Amino acid sequence: MAQQDTTSLADTTRKHRHFTKKDYIPKFTATVLGRYELNTNNWGQHFELRHTRIGVYGSVHPCFSYMALVDLTFGGKFSPVAIFAQYKPVKGLSFLIGYDKMPFSNENLLSPYQYYFSDKSFLTQKITAWSDVGGVVCYEWDKVVPFTLKAGVFNSAGFSKQGQFQKRLNYVARGTFQFFKGFSLSLNYAAVIPETLRMHVMDAGVAYDYRNLHLESEYICKLYDGPGMTATHAVYGFAYYKFNIAKRALSNIALSLRYDAITPNCNGILNDLGHYTYDAFCQRITTGLTLIFIEKPVRAGIRFDYEKFFFHKNVPNDKDRLICELIVHL
Repeated sequence: MAQQDTTSLADTTRKHRHFTKKDYIPKFTATVLGRYELNTNNWGQHFELRHTRIGVYGSVHPCFSYMALVDLTFGGKFSPVAIFAQYKPVKGLSFLIGYDKMPFSNENLLSPYQYYFSDKSFLTQKITAWSDVGGVVCYEWDKVVPFTLKAGVFNSAGFSKQGQFQKRLNYVARGTFQFFKGFSLSLNYAAVIPETLRMHVMDAGVAYDYRNLHLESEYICKLYDGPGMTATHAVYGFAYYKFNIAKRALSNIALSLRYDAITPNCNGILNDLGHYTYDAFCQRITTGLTLIFIEKPVRAGIRFDYEKFFFHKNVPNDKDRLICELIVHL
């Protein structure tokens, strides 16, 4: 799979070379993430299949490619992830129509086997996890200052209601820029409307890689069209350091540390009483240890994370947890 988002998976051909029979052969991918969780507040525990993801992708022409990726057990339910067709008329320019993640935020676009922690940050979990049927245009430039620009328009009714005509759609734009080696900057904007409330979301993220060290941070601000509604802010920052191991049985060991926080957040969906509700203000510190037995061309490892939550007063904390996760990716 590609390093960042799933739309890159289908880009397997180049127009300037001969398209052979071998290029028609579909490629398959599979990811299984199974975990054990222990709640250290009440000592509850459970096992969970976090992801059981399978997919197929490939090309039928130098300019046309496809992908179908589904999660068989995402939160215990079947869930489509990415099902689309892509057209690339010239180098650097592509058009996509289908079901996919909206191109927004760095962490949101990672595949499960690429996660640095067992759980995504609040920024991604509670704000940017948007997927729907739509269209995306992308332009990539690899000279001087490499950059990628994406703009998309998506339905707002969900996968099961894609046949309905809609008057209010979701809009998203994303730009990523590499000003020097190892450093990237992303700027994102989205206007989404889950039901009747339009929300405007602005995001900026930076990432820096130096040898075995990966540093990343992202900030988001969400504004509501509803009168008297307070803006939501979320942020995360983490460090991930990988120690290479010169052993056949173990590829590397990684230590990680993350801080993330979110202010009261509304998801834009009305409750049974017809009111909008807010998630409580929350902060979290996550420490992690990841053992990777093989990294390429497949990936297999074990991750241990501990998450410590901090809520404002009068909000009980019952979420501290220890996580052990197995990672298998083909």
